[in-house]
Amino acid sequence: MTISEFTNIALTSPIYGYYNRTSVFGPEGDFVTSPEISQMFGESFKRFPKFQKSIRCVHLVETSAELRSVQAKKLLCEEIEYNQNLIQDQKSLNSSVSKFGNIQIKWHNVLDDVELTHRSSVMVMAHEFFDALPIHRFELSQNGWTEILIDIDTPENRIQSTPSGIEYTTPSIQNSAVSSFSGNNFKSPFPEESLDKIKFKFVRTKKSTFNSAAFLANEKYSKLFEVGDSIEISPESAIIVQKLATMINDTNGAGLVVDYGQNYTQGSTFRGVSKHKFVDPLANPGEIDLTADVDFSYLIDNIKPIANAFGPVEQGFFLHEMGIQDRLMQLLNMASTVKTQEELVSTYKRLTDPNSMGRIYKFLAIVPKSVETAPVAMEQKDKK
Repeated sequence: MTISEFTNIALTSPIYGYYNRTSVFGPEGDFVTSPEISQMFGESFKRFPKFQKSIRCVHLVETSAELRSVQAKKLLCEEIEYNQNLIQDQKSLNSSVSKFGNIQIKWHNVLDDVELTHRSSVMVMAHEFFDALPIHRFELSQNGWTEILIDIDTPENRIQSTPSGIEYTTPSIQNSAVSSFSGNNFKSPFPEESLDKIKFKFVRTKKSTFNSAAFLANEKYSKLFEVGDSIEISPESAIIVQKLATMINDTNGAGLVVDYGQNYTQGSTFRGVSKHKFVDPLANPGEIDLTADVDFSYLIDNIKPIANAFGPVEQGFFLHEMGIQDRLMQLLNMASTVKTQEELVSTYKRLTDPNSMGRIYKFLAIVPKSVETAPVAMEQKDKK
């Protein structure tokens, strides 16, 4: 199967997918996001006090079932017990169940279901969203672009389970891994002879595939890379960012993409995350997070025909431009203990230090075609 298919099964399977587990976020989960690290991250966005007065309609979209439940608990009255069936059975909840007056809450399963009005401006915050979308990996050979796939590797079925046109060679990018998935909780597309201990392995096709022909048609890929180079492409990211750009352009809105990655195409960033550490992506599917660095240049290429994009700029630069250092000083003066002050400084450094999150995390702005000047804090020159 492709890496994309493997990722979709491991992350979004309705029963055993990683994102349908509980406690994947926060200190007790597998990763912590910037807003959880420090209040200063969110408070840095308060630079526009008049902005909220101009908003008539806000669309807040949560793509995770776990985060959606968190938002429901914050937005609904305390006596209304949240459960997933409520959202699945009702397309919308009346404003009477909101804690905050005349606010209508709607629940959507897909982005296409969001209905926009002529009075609404779409404000998009895609925070650590695109890194979770599936990728395809390709490698340039003498015969053109081949694809890296995932297959079962056992002595018993190595030959018979090898699809036509596939040779078993382990790319230098990662080694094989042993999965603890049992036959009772994993629907495998491969022969179900023995699924108690499945050993997954990367394999390389001998020739080009439909995916490599479709996704690498752009001439830049043949010009920029040499034989032996591998690259990662996320077609699903292209589809979604085009939809977001259209919504933003049509409603005179704005968007901000915040994620880790580079402003160029990379080839070996697909990895697993468990308990705040990087792990083998082929081990324990459904029990670990799978992620890959975001290719911001790829997002920009897909935004430009529809809307304008500015950035990406490094997180440290953005937060400093937005006044995080001033907010730090305010909080330090308000802190009642030395321990609190030390924690504030520590989290500030974690968010902004180039050797921590300050450089690898980046901000990309999406604005309508009519906006030709860079938004606040987006003037930093692109860096590779």
